[in-house]
Amino acid sequence: MNKIIKDSILGCILITSLYLVLFYPLILIHKFEWYDLLLVFLSISPGIFIMIFIYNLDANNKEPLWLLAISFILGAMNLHIDVDILEYVFTFINVENNFIRIGEEALTIAITEELLKFLVVILILYPNKNFDEPFDGIVYSVFVGMGFATAENLTFVLQGSTTTAIFRMLSAVPAHFVFAVIMGYWLGKAKSNRKKQYLYIFISLLIPIIFHAFYDYFLYLDFVPGLWIGGFVTLIIAIVYAKNAIIEHLDSSPFKK
Repeated sequence: MNKIIKDSILGCILITSLYLVLFYPLILIHKFEWYDLLLVFLSISPGIFIMIFIYNLDANNKEPLWLLAISFILGAMNLHIDVDILEYVFTFINVENNFIRIGEEALTIAITEELLKFLVVILILYPNKNFDEPFDGIVYSVFVGMGFATAENLTFVLQGSTTTAIFRMLSAVPAHFVFAVIMGYWLGKAKSNRKKQYLYIFISLLIPIIFHAFYDYFLYLDFVPGLWIGGFVTLIIAIVYAKNAIIEHLDSSPFKK
């Protein structure tokens, strides 16, 4: 495990550095400042590290890089669709009670984001012949999720500050990661259990939505001191769930040596 973590950190540094090189010309023409490069680094490095880590964990039967790249790209493209949908739906939310209004917003965001990620996996990746073991559900879901999270993180961070970048690095990106793991866990079970396939597919969407909605709800209640802790409690529970899901699917791999 230590070797996997070290390799993932090294790979993250190399890939992130290559990405930053593409932004360097913007500094030369004074469209970008050095400080902006720091924000870009803080916004994209967590997602890159997580993807490399999951890829390295999948030691028994690695997925093709081209398919993982497509997963990441489609996940990132979902952000544009997500913004358009939320802008439209939010126009119908006009409840005066703040607790109810925030609950509706949190549930709307959770359903929209998780559904968009789910559709990429279930329509494009789930039927693919390379999806041939339970852990593949986690791998593909994580790459789609990190595509979305990285694009979202970059958008927020470049409009915010270093504080925003660090906060999202420690909360939002890990949240998208564990939600994706949970989704992929149940999709992996669905692929290997035809009798309960449709039930597991439904659960693969339902449980991430529930976790996501509770996580957002508590964090959005920032006008009530202390309730934000509920968001991190939700995240911790989801992390434990995701950890056990990863271990179970790795142990049950038919390609395990």
